[in-house]
Amino acid sequence: MHSPSRLPRALVFWLFLAAVAIVTGALRESVLRPLVGEPWAHWIGTLAVCAIFVFLIGQFVNRLDPPAAPSELWTMGIVWLLLTVCFEMVFGRLALGSSWRELLGAYDPGSGRIWWLVLLTVLLAPPVLGRGRAREAGLAPIERRIEFISEDRAAEAMAWLADLFRDQDVRYAAAGGLAARAWGATRPLVDLDFFVHGEDLDRIETDLAPYLVRPLTGIRNDHWDLSFMRLEYSGIPLELSVAEGARYREAATGEWHDACPTFSACPERELLGVKLRIMDRDDLVEYKRRVDRAVDRADVAAIERAHRASS
Repeated sequence: MHSPSRLPRALVFWLFLAAVAIVTGALRESVLRPLVGEPWAHWIGTLAVCAIFVFLIGQFVNRLDPPAAPSELWTMGIVWLLLTVCFEMVFGRLALGSSWRELLGAYDPGSGRIWWLVLLTVLLAPPVLGRGRAREAGLAPIERRIEFISEDRAAEAMAWLADLFRDQDVRYAAAGGLAARAWGATRPLVDLDFFVHGEDLDRIETDLAPYLVRPLTGIRNDHWDLSFMRLEYSGIPLELSVAEGARYREAATGEWHDACPTFSACPERELLGVKLRIMDRDDLVEYKRRVDRAVDRADVAAIERAHRASS
């Protein structure tokens, strides 16, 4: 597991799960079996253990701080699976005096017994139940049907645009996922977003014309109210938004906020070998917190981890 402190905690939690299984098994034998007989007692008891495990494991993995990455969650599941099998064999053999045939028969689906569901639960519950929090923390892919762009080609398009902006003295700032990458996010790029001063955008209209695939268009949706144009340079999509008048909507309150960056406060940073003007980190984090999509939460978590690591 990635964090040295997680393994002891996960092992202690597994001991708690084992205790829960023992208590549930005792109740099954003392209460259920006399009432409904062996087959039904086995089925009801096993399903009850699975349900309890799902609840407890969900509480455990979603309270880990920092959140566990998918690989760590799978490691937990595999370790718990192996411990559960070993415990079943040792406890059944030494404490209950069961034969090896009886012990192995509990894992045979053809026998009518379903104890194997418990094994699937301890294996799959951590990665499945912890996936949402891992995704929000930027530790797992965000499920979107999108095409990621090549970083080499993205760097080429960025260099072309940065040179144009520099030569023409354009006021601009990289925004969106591109700015998030510059401040420490690691998710793949989908397109290259920039805020540009409206007067400067008008001045370079002729330079942009050969690459224009969508003229300046106003849009308003659940998240944004702005005007933008779309370019394509060597197959890489670039979106240039007019900074003046651009607004974003806060998810929690529905309030609209000014999205125009203060260009003079935007630092120059190197990304993929290209120096660009980038939105101020605090401004970027603030708007992403307010817009609050899954992709924004992932970016904020990654940016904050990178900031803590560099402090």
